[in-house]
Amino acid sequence: MAVSKEASAAARLMKQGLLKEAAIEFERALKQDPKDAAALLGLARLRLAQHDEPKAREVLQRLVAQHPTHPEALSHLARLDAEGGDARQLAVLEALAAQPKAGFFEVVNHGRALLAHHQYPAAIAALEKALVLQPGNAQTLTYLGMALQGDKQLDRALKRYLEAAEASRTEHLPLLLAARVQVLKDQVGAALQTLQKAILRSPRETALIREFATLCFVAGAPEPAIKAAIDIRLQQPDNADAIYLHGLASFVAGKDADADRILREALAKVPDNTMVRIALAKVRRRMGDDAEAQKLLEAAHASDPSDVGAANDLAVLLMSKPGGATAARAVLAPALQAHPDDAGLHLNLALALADTDKAQARTHAQKAQASTDKHVREQADRLAAALTGK
Repeated sequence: MAVSKEASAAARLMKQGLLKEAAIEFERALKQDPKDAAALLGLARLRLAQHDEPKAREVLQRLVAQHPTHPEALSHLARLDAEGGDARQLAVLEALAAQPKAGFFEVVNHGRALLAHHQYPAAIAALEKALVLQPGNAQTLTYLGMALQGDKQLDRALKRYLEAAEASRTEHLPLLLAARVQVLKDQVGAALQTLQKAILRSPRETALIREFATLCFVAGAPEPAIKAAIDIRLQQPDNADAIYLHGLASFVAGKDADADRILREALAKVPDNTMVRIALAKVRRRMGDDAEAQKLLEAAHASDPSDVGAANDLAVLLMSKPGGATAARAVLAPALQAHPDDAGLHLNLALALADTDKAQARTHAQKAQASTDKHVREQADRLAAALTGK
């Protein structure tokens, strides 16, 4: 395939990461020669790198119209279709990747499609083959990490994610995925450090900052979560979720007055939001105002009777009052019907039944004993023992 001077210049710009400038050069080459195959392929790769699949598909179809057997173009199109749900394209991709002269893209596209269809062992093999063709390719390392994680090989997945982060130097995604694996491995402290590195790479990625703040709660470190929430608010002053996060972090930090003020600000922006109502109710309870807490929880429960948080918190509040067990059972029933495996709901229903139906209470307590939450499990163990007279 002859390569025009313009297409060569565009390819150099693309390698330097100057995608906008490269696109201009590719378009200029195609204006001079609409059939410039190198320019079409280069522009298609660029659009794929920009995650602009519609434009990439249009360019690839133009290329295939001129070169119906072009392996890379066919591979890109088949991968897009496979990721869109067309499993028939897996056979097409396998055949293209198996050709004696198959290039990197034919092989990596096969691996990506297998990954999208959760065929993890096969995806691992294909992506490792792609790495032989392009050693150290950050994107391939990331996809390989995903496949290994899907195959429950967490140590190997983490290694590949960290290799991808080292190879890319600027992308935050490998670090984000690495942090999530570290959480799965109960390495919360390491995960926080990894997320901080990711944020340094993409300081305006608010979803990344939010994930860091959420993990701070798990680590019992609300102060960094407060700072993270404020960082998001500075970037997006009207972001109700960031205001909610700020209020929740303040509550966890024991700053009840701040939490009350901030959560009311969030509720003013999203007056029907269940999470904000539940969080503000927690604040009001800790401040001794059960009356307003109950109103907030009743409103949250009324808007969504299946919500686990609203049902559990309202049931606990009701059971703290004389004769409240009956009302608590009514609150818990629809939520448990929607979430039959929720251990917290089973625990609270067991408590609500303990004085009136010990057999049923014991059944629900035993289901709560399967909880992965240590505190729920310990309460369920004590209740089950009490109900059996041990």
